[in-house]
Amino acid sequence: MQTPLVGAAADALALGERVWFRHAKAGELAERVNSFHLVEGDRVVDEVPTYRGEGRAFL
Repeated sequence: MQTPLVGAAADALALGERVWFRHAKAGELAERVNSFHLVEGDRVVDEVPTYRGEGRAFL
């Protein structure tokens, strides 16, 4: 998927630079990974399981 970026911050990006997007719904991401790493600044401060990581599924 291609998402257009606009604005001053986008103007400063070079072609091919990595850009991180937040999921619109946290549940979508939790369906695909076993845990989340909690980050503060540049440090990983904790790791917590998702419901998938706890062996659960919601259908």
